[in-house]
Amino acid sequence: MANKIGRNDLCFCGSGLKYKRCCINKKQEKRKYLAEFALHTYSSHASIFYPNDMGNFDFSNFKYHIYMINLIPRLTFVKDTLRVAEEAISVAVRVQTETADYVEDFNFKFKSSIDHRTLNIEFDKPLRSIQITDSQGKGTIFRVLPFYLRNTPGKIDCEILYIGQSFGKEGERQALDRLKSHSTLQEIQSDLLFNGTVRDLAISLWEFTPKLFSLFDGKSKVYDVSESEDIQHMMQIIKDPPLHINKQIINITEAALINYFKPEFNDKLKNNFPDVNHSGYKEYYDLDYNSLIVEIDPETISANMYTKEKNYNILKPIQYGLHPENVRKSMFEIFE
Repeated sequence: MANKIGRNDLCFCGSGLKYKRCCINKKQEKRKYLAEFALHTYSSHASIFYPNDMGNFDFSNFKYHIYMINLIPRLTFVKDTLRVAEEAISVAVRVQTETADYVEDFNFKFKSSIDHRTLNIEFDKPLRSIQITDSQGKGTIFRVLPFYLRNTPGKIDCEILYIGQSFGKEGERQALDRLKSHSTLQEIQSDLLFNGTVRDLAISLWEFTPKLFSLFDGKSKVYDVSESEDIQHMMQIIKDPPLHINKQIINITEAALINYFKPEFNDKLKNNFPDVNHSGYKEYYDLDYNSLIVEIDPETISANMYTKEKNYNILKPIQYGLHPENVRKSMFEIFE
């Protein structure tokens, strides 16, 4: 995804001058470097749950960096569909949206070596949980959302309403603390309640892993910089590759996600990314990176992620050139 710089915009080089008074006459037919670099961040783990379940969620195994507030179909167990046989249990889940209302039937085993007819099975009042206990009082509570996602052959439609960070100063603040104190969640809940929305809110958490993507274009032969400058640029990036997550990586990942999806309740970053003057990800301009790639894997939570602006396609990662297309060639232009 490339952008163009206007004559009266601030110049991409960071001089503080307008583009028309700075670099507008520099020719850009040549590629700048033989070796171009991109930051690639991808979701290495994801989880989804109801806001009311935050207190019971185990955050210890993963370090979630991004959270999304999502709108999903309303899911409820259908109590009168419960059937218990010796080897398995069957029950249906009702799926409701503004335009659809249907049920899906599921068969599952509580334990492989037990007569399921001996179990005690109870539903909670809102039909969001099933509690199953054996004769010794040991058991499990099945919440409808994880139960549905684990058993459905399809995917749940998951509209993104808001994207935020769960990565604080020095990385010490995690998703649970940030979400508990976030006013946007309460604002969205109030808005949905007022409008009588059929669907429910869910929180998805995303852990990201960074890596360095490089491209060597030996085809061009002639470049904007000298060979020594090219080598110096390459060595500067290689000596400190983005192998570990940090604040700047999370900043630029969050900004790209917001600009790409343009969620309804996000105000900042929707229309001004990438920005050479943004201090939150200045490192990648200082090191003169070419591009950014961000990938999420919603299949890990059996979801289709979308907003009113954009449907996410797992085969087409989010891709941005960090420089205007009329100023600097994208390193991926070679594949177009």
